[in-house]
Amino acid sequence: MGREPQDRGFVLLGIKYEAAALGGVDEAELARIEEQIRAEAGDSWTTHPMVVRGRNAVRAEHGLAPLGAPPRESARDAEPAGRPLWRRLFGK
Repeated sequence: MGREPQDRGFVLLGIKYEAAALGGVDEAELARIEEQIRAEAGDSWTTHPMVVRGRNAVRAEHGLAPLGAPPRESARDAEPAGRPLWRRLFGK
């Protein structure tokens, strides 16, 4: 209730982008993903709250600070997440 299915799509696009960026895909593939997100979320996709939520979820899984936050000291010191990423994102 209160959430549109489109919101989940934007979260998934954010996950896809950040996973690709952290995974070291080549620039052409990353640009293709950016275009896909831009087509779905618009030119301000980098600040779209649901896209950012997805990106930050991937960053948290890797022990990285959220976008715009100061870097964390060490990924090794990060506590492992208790619930899987999908359950935390979608509350299941």
